[in-house]
This record gives sequence, C-alpha cells and structure tokens, in this order.
Amino acid sequence: MTFRIFIILILFINILKSQNFSQKIFPNDPKQGAYFGRFVAQNDNYLVISAYKDFGKASSSGSLFIFQNKNGQYVQTQKIFPEDGTVEQFFGYSIGINNDWIITGAHHDSSKGASSGAAYILKNVNTNEWRISQKLVPDDLSEADEFGKKVDLYGQFAVSSSYLDDDFGINSGSVYIFKLDSSGYWHKFSKIYASTPAKYSQFGLSVDLFKDKLIVGAPFEGNKEFGSAYIFEFINNNWVETAKLIPEGLNEFDQFGITVKVNDDFAFVSSIKDDDLGENSGTVYVFKKRQTGWKYSQKLKAPDGAEGDGFGIDIELSDSIAIIGSYFDDDKGQNSGSIYFFQLKNDKWRFQKKLTADDGEESDAFGSSISLKGDNLLVGAYSDSDEGFLAGSAYVFSLKKALKTKEITGRTRVFPSVIYNLLTIESEYSKFQIKLYDINGNIYKNLFSNKSNIIFSLKELPKGLYFISINSKRHLETFKIVKF
Repeated sequence: MTFRIFIILILFINILKSQNFSQKIFPNDPKQGAYFGRFVAQNDNYLVISAYKDFGKASSSGSLFIFQNKNGQYVQTQKIFPEDGTVEQFFGYSIGINNDWIITGAHHDSSKGASSGAAYILKNVNTNEWRISQKLVPDDLSEADEFGKKVDLYGQFAVSSSYLDDDFGINSGSVYIFKLDSSGYWHKFSKIYASTPAKYSQFGLSVDLFKDKLIVGAPFEGNKEFGSAYIFEFINNNWVETAKLIPEGLNEFDQFGITVKVNDDFAFVSSIKDDDLGENSGTVYVFKKRQTGWKYSQKLKAPDGAEGDGFGIDIELSDSIAIIGSYFDDDKGQNSGSIYFFQLKNDKWRFQKKLTADDGEESDAFGSSISLKGDNLLVGAYSDSDEGFLAGSAYVFSLKKALKTKEITGRTRVFPSVIYNLLTIESEYSKFQIKLYDINGNIYKNLFSNKSNIIFSLKELPKGLYFISINSKRHLETFKIVKF
C-alpha cells in the first residue's frame, strides 16, 4: 500500500512541475482591474494584448502591450496609449492585426459627443516599433454610437462597428469599412447596415473580416433577442450582403450572433445564452458555404457543458481546427475558464480536446480571447489575479503540443492519460463493456456502449490513479489513467 501511494505522489509531483503552456505573460507594470488579456491578437513576430481598463493616460483610458519574440520567448517591447486618452475611453477594446497594421477600438471616446467612439490605426514603422498613425472618427458619429466597439483588419480593408448607431431606429447599429490607399492613409470606403435593420438589434456587436468576407452579428435582433448574423462579400468593388443567418431552433434571449468567425468555407456564430446544457451554457452554430449559398451545417456544444459556462465567448479558426472559449467553465474553480478544440473531418467539426491552464484558478476567465497563428496559440485570462486583483494575464501554447494526447493504442484508444475532466474512448469495437476502477478494485463506472466513440466527464471523480477495462468479449484491454 505504501508503494502504491509513493507512485501516485511521484505522478502528481511530475504533473505539477510540467506546465502545459510554454509561457505565461504579464505586463511589466501590472495593475489591479486593468483586464490585461481581455483581447489578444498576433502576427508572425508580435503579440498584441490589450488592457482596456489600464491607467494609460487616465483612469481606465486603456493601453495596448506589444510583445516581441526573442529567442523563443516573448518580451514586452512597448506599451502604447493615445496622447488624447481620457477617463474610461477604453482604448484597446477589440483588436485586429494584419502584417504591419493594427486597429483597436476606443468606444467611449467622446470626440463627437459622449461615447460617440473612435478607432486607432497603428503601423509598424520599423522592425521593432509600433506607432499610432491615424485616429478614425467618422463625420456622422453621434453621442452614444460607441463606434469602435468591435474592429478587425485584413489586407487593404479595416472595419469598425457602431453597434448603437440609430440610423434605422434606436441601437439598430452599423459597420464602417475603411480602405488603405497608396499613401498609407485609411479612408472611409462605405457604411453598411443589415438588410432588415431594426431598432435594438445592435448590428455590429461582433465582426470578423477574412479576405473578401465579412460577417457581422446582430445578437439582439427580434422582439425576444433571438439574434441573427449577416455575411457580406466583396463583389464588383462593393461589400454586398450575400446571406442572413438564422438557424432553426433558436429560443428567446439566445442572442445568436454575440461572437462570429468566418473563413473561406465556414461561418461560426455563437449563442452564449443558449440553454441546451443549462442556463447560459452556450453553443456555436456552423454554416457551410455551398454552391447555393451559406447553409446550416451543425451545432457545436461542449461535451461537458453546464449552466453559466459561456461556451462561444470567442472563436478562432484555421483551415481544419476550431477553438472555442468557455470562459466561465468551472474545472479549475468557479469561472476559471477553458477552451475546446474541434477538428474538421469529412466536412464535419468533431470534438478533439478540452484545455485548461495548469495553474488556472477561480475567476480567471481563461478562454475569453483566443488568437492562433501557425503553431502559436495565445489565450487571454483577463481576470487572473496573480499580479493583482483582476490584473489579467495571457498564455502562450504550442498548438501541436496542446492537441497532442498521451494514448495507448491497439484496438482501442483511451486519452488523455492524465485528465482533469473529459475522457475519450475510441474503439474498433461496435459494442463493448467499460469498467473504471481504482487501485483497490472499487468500481466507479460499469456501463455498456454500442458506439465506437465515447466522450464522458469524470469531473466528480476524486483525484488518483485509475484503471479502465474495455471488454468486447473477444478482447480485453486495460488502460491506466491519472485524475488530477
């Protein structure tokens, strides 16, 4: 018995020594309540992390922090805030980056009236210095439009929403599009609205720009906040609405459209107020571009989703990987947060893995913001309190390592071998018995499956060493796992 306890202790000590992230990032001057990590972005060489409540120029005026990759580690090289910053301007609320350009919002800027809003353009003027090059304040802004609430940038176009614009009724919303000219100046190109504008819709509360596609969320559209999303495509030198997305099965106050993401072939739209797995557990709808237009494809949920998780708060996409934040997941304590990986296989997105920060704690909100560039995965945890109450942090992961799972292969795969919550079993057998028991032979699960792929939660399982037997009558396989 003493020997068994000794082995388990060694396993836990090794786990504690080996963190699953490659770097945890803080600003050089962390401040309480700054929300560092609420928005994150990156290109090949730089990380851009906002702290929109940081004391840049004034209380909660906001700041952007630039980190440069030096010998495999990210080092802060700049802290940027506008000289015209004011109290609660919220500079840094939302970020877009592409090559040598950054756009960020300051939706409480008051250049055209209280909270009329603004957006700032930054340029990389040499190999290691970013400077504010332009402040965007459209002439038709009005008080409380909150222009700059959500921004993005791709190629020669930048977008900034004015989700409380009243052009088609109170808080109907709009999105401004800017284009880069040959002199390096961003000028207003167009202003777009929903094809069915309505008061209180908040069109523009979410935006995402990718190549010739722009997706815009209007999560409060409808009398009961069902929500919707719109896709625009650049056709004949104009941004033209090509689809309005409203899936079947929406319920009152789902707020479909709170987060949006698009690539060449798929559009993802979240509904963090969806109640399928408990009140406000959250879900993400996927649409596929086909010859006949954008069509509903599937609905993604967290396999272990629960009340209040907020699954879908942020979404990041590559060609074959989707990463979805669940910032109020409770695996590491209430509202500690997590992210979920889904992989594209045979035109469907299938759950692959769940990831939490090894040092995650209560109220961190890990997964509130996500950015992926190649193998570099950046995840924000804006209410992490390691450096002060709600000071915030961000994590850098290797995508390959994050997706890698230790597994025992044969006719059956059981992974990961070290778990916090979710366990996956993939088998060649169509029917088999599963038994989960501890080192003393106490059985915790005993069930039969007629599915070759099973995901189930071991969240309530006490920490320790366990064994899983898979019995198909013809073959018996046994696996060892550690619940941490």
